[in-house]
Amino acid sequence: MRAATNILKRTILTLFLIIQVVCCAAGKAASVAPAAADNKPQHNSKKTLRVLYWNIQNGMWAGQPDHYNAFVEFIKSWDPDICIFDEGATIYYDGTHEHMPNEERYLPAHWGELCARWGHTHHRVTPRRPSTSTPYGLTNYPEVVTSRYPIDSIKIVKGHKPDSVIVNYSGWFQVHVEGVEKPLNIITLHLKNGKHGYGVPSDQREASAARYEGEQHRVKELTCILDHTVRKTKNPDQELWIMAGDYNSYSRKDNYKYKWNSASLGFQTQDYMIFHSPFYDLFDCCYPDDFLPTCGNLRIDYMYVSKLMLKACIDIYQQTDSYTKREHSGVSTFYIPSDHYPIVADFKLSKMK
Repeated sequence: MRAATNILKRTILTLFLIIQVVCCAAGKAASVAPAAADNKPQHNSKKTLRVLYWNIQNGMWAGQPDHYNAFVEFIKSWDPDICIFDEGATIYYDGTHEHMPNEERYLPAHWGELCARWGHTHHRVTPRRPSTSTPYGLTNYPEVVTSRYPIDSIKIVKGHKPDSVIVNYSGWFQVHVEGVEKPLNIITLHLKNGKHGYGVPSDQREASAARYEGEQHRVKELTCILDHTVRKTKNPDQELWIMAGDYNSYSRKDNYKYKWNSASLGFQTQDYMIFHSPFYDLFDCCYPDDFLPTCGNLRIDYMYVSKLMLKACIDIYQQTDSYTKREHSGVSTFYIPSDHYPIVADFKLSKMK
């Protein structure tokens, strides 16, 4: 009986994934191959909306010595209309693993000054959650949205103790894009990292990881985030949504690369997005036959979109270039310029309706 049930579950899963692929293909015909990031496509802000997402590791730690000049020039080279950043707080002194007091940190206090250097006059930053595990009493990884268009803050999702803590508060923002009647809803997130559960003592983490408690906590985070954002609306298929961030999790759609057991519980977080959200994994929809990592050799950062945004998508760029290819800094686990790679997507404004 159990074997028959498992076969039925696998059959349903396979059929669902096939439907997902068909829906993605209907939304956008896949290109032959992802475009190389060094060969940046031109951007016409009157016809397209360009969105850049990037986990910039410790508030762009590697950018401190040159006052972020190289970082700013990279952003300017893409000319995005909207940027979404994870890890938007300065944490450590230049070239060290030594914590910087809150009052000395350039970011997040000066995001307005920084984003103005690439032409964005609007920005929002999620609050930092109180924490006893960091030296100065606050978590270190706020999320940031910068834009050439006005931004409204709709909701900061904090979760509830003990079972749905949002480790890094999630944000729901609306950007009012010129020429687009509907607001563009943006959900920012940076889910818990690691295989062990939230708040598990160090001597119990191995056993916690074996029970996939890290995955279980990330699913609880996603449930709470979706409950307080897109599930508050009436018809997300007819709305403009982007849900971008560091999900710290793996998609079964990439399993031809990972080669895990298809029944692995290590896919729980992304399975939740696939089966229980109204969103589509934009890179997988555009390039279902390609694997491009976003952190080392893993794909753990995703840009999910609603059906309307999928149909409006022109292309998504997820390859490294001469600046973003990461090099180990020689300090701790820090890389230059970041341990993650950026994701850039173009959307046709005329189809965002």
